[in-house]
Amino acid sequence: MPVTSAEALTEFLRDRVGDHLRSVIYYDDSGGDVLYVRDDVEDEYTDEDIEQVVRDVRLEAVEKPHQESLYEHGPLNATIRCFGEAVEMHFPHDETSGTAVALDGEVFAIHNTFIGQCMDVMDD
Repeated sequence: MPVTSAEALTEFLRDRVGDHLRSVIYYDDSGGDVLYVRDDVEDEYTDEDIEQVVRDVRLEAVEKPHQESLYEHGPLNATIRCFGEAVEMHFPHDETSGTAVALDGEVFAIHNTFIGQCMDVMDD
């Protein structure tokens, strides 16, 4: 999937979640590009930190075929990690490229998502 798809996703997220979008990174076998980063988030990370994130999501993408072989669910389209302060979404396009997105943690509650509802039930 080309970088233009990641750019389209970036625009969609900026429109949909606004200031709750933290960052969008596109990566392929030649490296990673930060397509969007909110100013306060940019201040929290060094270039080396970003390189480590790119390395991490790249390793996850390499595992895509293995993950797909474990389950009879079809292709792996995305993984989501919910932290206290942020939600990390990874869209591996193939074994060498993908898009990593970070959102503020409260975005699930604001948008009344199914995952947000599940998290609320567990907090009760």
